[in-house]
Amino acid sequence: MHLATIPVLLTACFGLYGYSHAVNAGSGLFNSNAIKNLSGGAPNPSYPVSASPDILMYDSGNKNIGADTFQSYSCLDDEECAVDEYCLGSRGVCLSCKKRRKRCVRDAMCCPGNHCSNGLCLPNDPDTTYHAVVDDTIPDRLVDEDQFTVEPHPRRTIVPTGPQSLKGQEGEVCLRSSDCAEGLCCARHFWSKICKPVLKEGQVCTKHRRKGTHGLEIFQRCDCADGLACRTQQGDHSSKASRLHTCQRH
Repeated sequence: MHLATIPVLLTACFGLYGYSHAVNAGSGLFNSNAIKNLSGGAPNPSYPVSASPDILMYDSGNKNIGADTFQSYSCLDDEECAVDEYCLGSRGVCLSCKKRRKRCVRDAMCCPGNHCSNGLCLPNDPDTTYHAVVDDTIPDRLVDEDQFTVEPHPRRTIVPTGPQSLKGQEGEVCLRSSDCAEGLCCARHFWSKICKPVLKEGQVCTKHRRKGTHGLEIFQRCDCADGLACRTQQGDHSSKASRLHTCQRH
């Protein structure tokens, strides 16, 4: 009885061992394929592979963000850039346009509504001019559009916009007699100086007995005109008249 069951048990054991070996082999093959890329085969389209490991690829659209960013700013001509940009030929990139009164070498470098004139971006409107202050431009220094020097404080030349100021009239503020018109002098009035008329014959004048007292007067008078001298009034010998001085001929 026992001898008859031995072959049956051996057959069952060999069958289970073969089934287990087949399952393990299939699992190993599946796992091996899961972590390896097939050499020489086409890659799975759902997992794009880059030729260079340093370049990051995106699943959506399969775009290289590094290459796209560079290409969007690269140019060969100004027309390839935006409206408010120009193409820097030496580097082949688009840069922002230059605003008014900035250095330039061609019209395309200036922002819309401006043009390049004498190395500066100026407005196209002919009514907009600069008469009072003019920047000195040095076109010879603009050898290359990306190799020119911009001075932090450009030299400026003041251009006179009107006639020279006239001489001060009577009552106007002055600093010296040369600031006043003919027939006037610069004399103190309170704490400032104004143009006053030169004294004529018979007008009351101030006799300065000592030097330096002329500047102490609050209401200062001008001196007598040429040919006149400040003297004591004649013909009246009263005490008040003796102290009064008038402009008299020599």
